[in-house]
Amino acid sequence: MFSEKAKNAALKTALRTPLNSYRFFSILFTVTLCHIYMNRKDIGSIIRYKKAMNHYQKNILFVFNYFLRNSYDLMFTDLIAEKPKKYLNYIYIEGKEYVRQLMDKNSGVILLSGHFGPLFRTLLFKEIFGISVSSFAAPETIKALKNPSETINKMFASAPLYAVGEEEQFQEALLRKEWISFLNDVPVKKRGDDKYILFGKNIYLSELPFKISLKYNIPIMFIGITMIKHQYHVSILPMDNFHTQKEGLKKYIAMVERMLRCDPYAGNYIEVKHF
Repeated sequence: MFSEKAKNAALKTALRTPLNSYRFFSILFTVTLCHIYMNRKDIGSIIRYKKAMNHYQKNILFVFNYFLRNSYDLMFTDLIAEKPKKYLNYIYIEGKEYVRQLMDKNSGVILLSGHFGPLFRTLLFKEIFGISVSSFAAPETIKALKNPSETINKMFASAPLYAVGEEEQFQEALLRKEWISFLNDVPVKKRGDDKYILFGKNIYLSELPFKISLKYNIPIMFIGITMIKHQYHVSILPMDNFHTQKEGLKKYIAMVERMLRCDPYAGNYIEVKHF
């Protein structure tokens, strides 16, 4: 088990170590082995995800690379929370002009994404654009963040947090012109008419962001995070030209599929939960 004490020790060492060094890779390798052991029950789902994509790698290599990338993402989240100015240099942002256009409109905005890459969206928008981004979290997570001790948790708790499932609060916050991050990749309860397809598999995601967008004319931005040559590439793209909530969600799923085909390790929960 990777204890909190071991995690903090690894983080302190990583903060003093260049990301492209052998020393950092040795830390990352150790963290990866711990994650594989702790999440070994998910290996079957990862292999099914790989097969659904028709990926060329052998199962054992794909699984290891999947966990390696996931470990890197988790470590980078902590690193950028501790020293944002330093680690922002490892991020390239595409679509800054779209963000600034919406800033000029002075409107609420839905930032639609998933558990792709490091969870640094809140910090990124604060540091780059000066925007305080609200987000949704499970009730137990909100409770744990009331007295945050770690820097990463202080970052998440610095902006409003809303409990998952509270549609009325979501609407009211957007009408107050808040920017809200909505991670739409964890499966919702299965119903007869909410089935969608990703890599040939049935998935069940929320139509709520598109429902509210259409009802109140709230803009939606898609945020995808991939990695290219040890640099995170954040794509911020407008989502428009949909006329029903189902059409909007299909468009979102298509964007996610394109992103994962370019970088199959970019996902985290989406493939495990659905496959």
